Amino acid sequence: ANRRLPFSPHSFSSGALRGRGQPPGGLLGAMARSNAGAAVGCLLAALLQPCAVVAQVRVMSPDWLVRKFSNTMGRIEGSTATFGAPFYGDRVLGSLVYGESQLNHQHCAADDYTVSTMEKFGTDSNSQKTRLINIILVRRGKCSFTTKVKVAYDKGAHAVIIVDREDSELTTADMKNIIVADDGFGDKIHIPSVLIAKTEGNKLIEAAKSGQVLVELAWDLPTDHIVVTDLWMSSASQVSLKFLKEFSPKRRVLNEVMIFQPHYAVFGMDGSNPQIYNGLCSDDSGQFCAEDPDGAGPIKGKDVLDEDVRQLCIHMVHKVLRSTEASTKAGKPGVEYAAKYWDYVEQLLDSCPLGLANPQDRFGTECSTRLMNKVGIDVPRVAACVRVNTTSYLKAEREHQAWSPRALRINGWRYSGILDADLVMRAICSGFVTQPTECADLMKKRDPFVPYFEPKPEGVTFLQMLMWLLGVCLVLFGSMLLYKRYLKKEMRTTLREEVMLEVQAQMGEYQKMMGSS
Repeated sequence: ANRRLPFSPHSFSSGALRGRGQPPGGLLGAMARSNAGAAVGCLLAALLQPCAVVAQVRVMSPDWLVRKFSNTMGRIEGSTATFGAPFYGDRVLGSLVYGESQLNHQHCAADDYTVSTMEKFGTDSNSQKTRLINIILVRRGKCSFTTKVKVAYDKGAHAVIIVDREDSELTTADMKNIIVADDGFGDKIHIPSVLIAKTEGNKLIEAAKSGQVLVELAWDLPTDHIVVTDLWMSSASQVSLKFLKEFSPKRRVLNEVMIFQPHYAVFGMDGSNPQIYNGLCSDDSGQFCAEDPDGAGPIKGKDVLDEDVRQLCIHMVHKVLRSTEASTKAGKPGVEYAAKYWDYVEQLLDSCPLGLANPQDRFGTECSTRLMNKVGIDVPRVAACVRVNTTSYLKAEREHQAWSPRALRINGWRYSGILDADLVMRAICSGFVTQPTECADLMKKRDPFVPYFEPKPEGVTFLQMLMWLLGVCLVLFGSMLLYKRYLKKEMRTTLREEVMLEVQAQMGEYQKMMGSS
């Protein structure tokens, strides 16, 4: 129940798609279906399944299409994919582009549809030309969402809107409780994508077929004077540790305006069959277990659980509550910040890697103790915290899991997008009522026409092949020259030795002749 919910285009029902969100009936369900109560409904449900950050599509033109969405002021809410990079903190204008599926592949292949992605311009409120991003519309079905988005990106998309299937029963009100997960290849997607209900999506498709449709994309979080961030992770996860290392400098800058709470992926297993959880759990009871980060390697789930508790204690022992202007405005007693925790996790990935043979140098208690001493952590206090709180901490983590072992929640709402330090910082900074100066110092203007990360080319390009061939030829040519010089030197040495032997032989004969006379 605590694993990330699959979102496959092939196998799910509308009930399964609700995941651990709110049911359609009852008080919370009714609140989630009203514009006024949506945020409150999601916050009340946060411990069960936080609502996702709402992706908002606002129809700007033509006027006749805007009037079709008059009840929502032209707005369409959708579910943001967990992969890609949403435009957090920005509002971007785009033109909808649609190409009809020609081969019945439902936009899963490059040859299935064609689109016109010529650069377009719109007119803003000041009657100035504004460059528009290309937002390609595709229909859901037959392949994963990452495949559809990748195909659309190759056709020139800066963002993608996925319209739900015709046989789907999902409505716009359901979208905020949907987790649009990737298929394992989401790290190659660096543009945002949004799933919207079929009713609204069909209207956009029909309008895009007949002319230019101008829309605005935005990702809105609930705002406060202090942003509260919760991160679920594994203390041995290379992905989590890399994120913490890269996010640490930004966290230090935001120390007076942001509250951070770490959480760890802990689960329980049936204690009747030890063979199932061998190496994953703290003991034979199977109460507390964690993922094995290195398979058949020396690090086990118990080592991960020990590190989980140790990090919780480091955070607890060293966090300091400080009253700030922002906390006063937010009605909070202060902002907690554990500087030593961030010093520790920033260096853990490099100081205590998983794969080393020596226990003193790899992930584990010995290396952790050495690192704690290095960064100035109060080791005796942390050790005392571990002795007293191990069971209670692990129980709390096991009973308060997120929708995924790697999850992020900002102001009680589920973060969507790649786990990148800069993108998370942008999402956090969009969660303030008034953006603090710290965010202005950290954020650089983002160009929506450029992918968040330029995708790395797959395979070897023709130019790379030529460069490799040239390099090989140069190496071979150099080797032949060296071999030629070596042969010349060997021939000279051999001839010299033969001449010397001949001379010595002749001198010996001459001496014999002299002696005989």
